[in-house]
Amino acid sequence: MISNLLILIKGEWFKLRRRWLLWILLAVIILVSQAFLWGFYTVHHVTEGEGTNTFLSDYQYIGDTATVQVSCAELLDGRLQERIQPLSIEERLIVEGEIAEWGPKECSDYAYEPEKFFMFMLPTSIVGSIYLVFLTGLPFMLIMILSASLLGSEYGWGTLRVVVSRGLGRWQLISAKLILCVLVAFGWLAVMVLLNIVSSILAGVIPPDEGVSLIMLPEGDTWPSVLSTFCKFIGKALYATVPYICLGTFFVVLTQSTAQGISLSVVTYVAEAMVVPALLAISEKLERINEGLLSSNVREWISLGDSKAAEALKGAETPDTLQAFLVILAYSVVMLVISIWLFQRRDLSGAKGE
Repeated sequence: MISNLLILIKGEWFKLRRRWLLWILLAVIILVSQAFLWGFYTVHHVTEGEGTNTFLSDYQYIGDTATVQVSCAELLDGRLQERIQPLSIEERLIVEGEIAEWGPKECSDYAYEPEKFFMFMLPTSIVGSIYLVFLTGLPFMLIMILSASLLGSEYGWGTLRVVVSRGLGRWQLISAKLILCVLVAFGWLAVMVLLNIVSSILAGVIPPDEGVSLIMLPEGDTWPSVLSTFCKFIGKALYATVPYICLGTFFVVLTQSTAQGISLSVVTYVAEAMVVPALLAISEKLERINEGLLSSNVREWISLGDSKAAEALKGAETPDTLQAFLVILAYSVVMLVISIWLFQRRDLSGAKGE
């Protein structure tokens, strides 16, 4: 049975690799990933190495006897008391209260020196831009379109009836297509990682000189810990694509149409990821519903955590990865079971010309 499934996957890949859609979607995700990497590289040099810190404003207090100005760097380095020393006791209490509100708002995005190179210096750049691309949701939408097209094209060509009439099990056919989509998603990730390595090497050797080594290991990290983090992220990113592959397949099986399947998939994705959370945020009573949305749990699942500045200001918050894992699994299983059930029961019509 496994050997038959592998043969089917190989056959599906032979058909898929000849289609322009696969390579167009790959080109789109590569361009976006590289745009993030080189965009941060450009911003870093345009701001003369100050990076994101350029856009952070300092806190200023004008007292009766002295004027105090506190930067994010001074706050995070524990130099607040030193800065407010010239003030009276009453004024110090005022400043401390105001900074308690100002700090989390203004300094959470502060980047320490090693973090400025996160996007374009090895080894952190290997997944830096990929992480940002996944936060946009673009890979999920592209793999969803591919999965819908992979099965929907069979409806349009009218080849499903011919294939099934030869004794091939329907569940085997749909399983082969789903597994191929997962393998394609892994291939996309591998290509982006390799291109990020090449781009990072170029960013480290072309002028202007960064004044640092080509490889900058984050402080306190070791190569095993860094590689472990990267492997975990790749695994999480791949797992997060599964429900969207199932979503694209579900709507194609439901409508038996490529165009309608892709349209409904995209509309559902946009509504669930962008529209519904905004509506639920109107009332605190609906906050629990938001925690059950697929998009919310996917973001929680692939999160790399807060920056060092954010952790220093509000403490490290551990994401609820178990809940996110279970929610993603539940969505995937439900859509997969319904898709296979519909695919098994429905008659297969001839070519639709889509």
